[in-house]
Amino acid sequence: MLEKLVEKIVAASTKPRSVLYKAAAMLIGASLFAIIVPLLLLLASYGIEEYFLSHRFRILQIIAGIFVLAFGFFLVLWSVILLVRTGKGTPVPLAPPQKFIVDGPYRISRNPILLGAMLYYFGVGTIFDSIATGLLMFFLSLIVGTCYNKFIEEKELQRRFGTEYEEYRSKTPFLFPRW
Repeated sequence: MLEKLVEKIVAASTKPRSVLYKAAAMLIGASLFAIIVPLLLLLASYGIEEYFLSHRFRILQIIAGIFVLAFGFFLVLWSVILLVRTGKGTPVPLAPPQKFIVDGPYRISRNPILLGAMLYYFGVGTIFDSIATGLLMFFLSLIVGTCYNKFIEEKELQRRFGTEYEEYRSKTPFLFPRW
């Protein structure tokens, strides 16, 4: 089943797309990233945090959440701008980049958008509820994002970019940069 999905994505990714199509894909992808996914993660995390952490030091949690959210959003934005400008595509699978990118945040992580999104979701959960909710959103997005990247996106990238992707994959960490 996953193989068929990867095949459909590969087939769709080779079609030339208009600017309007790419803009619509970006709008839908941005809506999912910025609104729908954090709301779903917040709902999934809500209430569980009461078992782990009280609401003491709430202002510190909010300040930390703002900084992490801002950094995560910056990382996602930087990564997306590179995909659009340099890669001539979008992060949306139906209008993917046509050129393989290894610059900017892609030098230190194969998935800087996922890393940035996880930090963004952590910030959203921390600001709107608590640090425990932020952590739950972080880890839930890690699980979902890792499954998508490992089972679908990596196969699709390998098919589109071949040995270039394989070499990059062998040198660059999956998610967290090596310090």
